[in-house]
Amino acid sequence: MYAMWRDEVPPTLEDAIERCWDGTLVRTLEGAHEVGRAYAKLDTARYRASMWGRLDRGGVEVIADRAVAVDATPDGADVQTESGQRRSARVVVDASGAETPFVERVHARPPAYQMAYGLLLDAPGHGFDAQQAVLMDFVPADPASPDPASFLYALPLDGDRLFVEETSLARRPAMAIEDLAARLELRLAAHGLQGATRVAEEHCRIPMGLGLPKTRQRVVPFGAAAAMVHPASGYLQAHIHRKAPVVADAIMSGLASGGGHDATARANEAVWSTGERKAWELYAVGLESLVGMTAAQMGRFFHGFFSLPTASWSGYLAGTLAPPALRTVMNEVFRTLPLGLRWQLLRSSVTKGAAPLARSLVPRTQDEPIS
Repeated sequence: MYAMWRDEVPPTLEDAIERCWDGTLVRTLEGAHEVGRAYAKLDTARYRASMWGRLDRGGVEVIADRAVAVDATPDGADVQTESGQRRSARVVVDASGAETPFVERVHARPPAYQMAYGLLLDAPGHGFDAQQAVLMDFVPADPASPDPASFLYALPLDGDRLFVEETSLARRPAMAIEDLAARLELRLAAHGLQGATRVAEEHCRIPMGLGLPKTRQRVVPFGAAAAMVHPASGYLQAHIHRKAPVVADAIMSGLASGGGHDATARANEAVWSTGERKAWELYAVGLESLVGMTAAQMGRFFHGFFSLPTASWSGYLAGTLAPPALRTVMNEVFRTLPLGLRWQLLRSSVTKGAAPLARSLVPRTQDEPIS
């Protein structure tokens, strides 16, 4: 279930939009925010067909195999596969996910995990507003629901279909899928939907806050492999579609002027500019704050967060704010929070958030040469 804000859908995916909602709801125990920003869900089959169609039109050869080694060569890299093949390339782009063994990182950081359990339901008369997506509903079905926090994400689809998902935003260690499934069942019962037909089931496990990749290495990491998952929100799709043309242009420019190694170096600089690296480390401070929050604190935090001007919270969620603007937004959120939660955030920033905060302020040292 891929979804994003309507104004962030790239032109290449316009035909893949399945459903749009005019408004979006965020609900906490402190109150509800009816956000006047449209939200869109992509049709997974059309999304996949769009990607495969572009590969076909480009004459791409697809090899169904697993890479086991990537070795530098005089003008690129060799990829050795599980079946014993060795393929040579001037540029190797690694988009194989967060657990790739081939990406070298500037620093090691244990990820937090966003976990979610979802159900696609056939639920006539489900009662959800057909014109409104529920982005976050932190009000638990059971008032005695224990920590950690989780929230309902709900998309009323065409006809009687309803997608519901219980989500743990960021925990270390990860919240168990079984616990999220149990909480979702309580919500369905509260809405009188326990008897709805279950059409499909979804499990999500998203590593957040991985260390950023080195700029000098034999591969060009992209997507989750490049730590492009937003450290504090888990968003990825809009980010990779914004960045893909930039990285592709850098590869083509490097190949035209200097060959494979130059193209790889330029692409790595394009994946993460110096300013973007500083901003991402500040987002990682936000992640550490979220990981340590109780359910009550998280609800208060997001009540304050969505009280900000739309440009502030939308830029934060998208990961598009430059460091000065990002610091301003973080200060704005801080001022909206009750005193107890302010102290909690300060403690988290000084302890768990100290390393990423320092990295965002200290100039980056030159990476080691490619070996």
